[in-house]
Amino acid sequence: MKGRFPNSNYLNDAFIAKMKEKYYRKSKMPEMPRNFAILGIDLQRIFLQEGGRAYLPSSPTLMDRLIPFYRYARKNGIKIILTRHCHKKPEIMALWWRDEMRCDDNETEIVERVEELGDIVIQKRTYDAFYKTNLEEILKRENVETVVVTGVMTHLCCETTARSAFVRGFNVIFPIDGTITKNEKFHEGTLRYLSHGFAPTPDLKEVIGWMQQLQ
Repeated sequence: MKGRFPNSNYLNDAFIAKMKEKYYRKSKMPEMPRNFAILGIDLQRIFLQEGGRAYLPSSPTLMDRLIPFYRYARKNGIKIILTRHCHKKPEIMALWWRDEMRCDDNETEIVERVEELGDIVIQKRTYDAFYKTNLEEILKRENVETVVVTGVMTHLCCETTARSAFVRGFNVIFPIDGTITKNEKFHEGTLRYLSHGFAPTPDLKEVIGWMQQLQ
C-alpha cells in the first residue's frame, strides 16, 4: 500500500502556481462571496506532527500558510470551525483502514496553535463533517453563505465535506494551498473534479483579498 500511494512533500510555490493555472477559473464564482466561515478539517497531531503514524510531509508548509490565514480571519470576526476526527471498531472507517483513531488518544488532538485560533470544535467519525454533526445548524445560525475548506486530507475528508456543503446550498471555496494529502496526484485529482462542479480553487492570498473587499 505504501509503495502504491507514497508520501511526498509537494506543497511548494511551483506546485501551487501550476494548479492555479490549470484549475482556477473566476467564472466559477457565483458572485463576490460573502458571509464567510472557515472549516479547519482534522488538523490533528496524527497528521501534522512529525512521528505521527499518518504524518503528512507537507505539514510544515501547510501550517506556514494556514496560521496567518486563520489569524487574519479571527482578527476580522470570521468564524473558524474545526473538526476532530476519531473512530474505532467496528465502525466502517476502522474496518477500511484497519486502524483506530480513538478520541482518548492524544494523537487525535488538534494541534495547539490551530486549536487556539478556532471558535468551535466539532467531533466527527467519517469523512463528511456534516454527517451526524451539528455543523449545518451552526453555519445557518451564523448566517454563513460561503465556506472555505481547509485541512487534511485533501482527497478524503476535505473533498467529501466540500461536496456535502455544496449540496446543502453553501458556496464553497477550496484553496489550493489550504489543504494537504499524501502526494500531489491525490491533491490534483481533487482540484480537477471540484473545480469543474463544486468550488473555485484560488490560493489563500486571493481569499484574503475577497474578505478585505467586504470589510
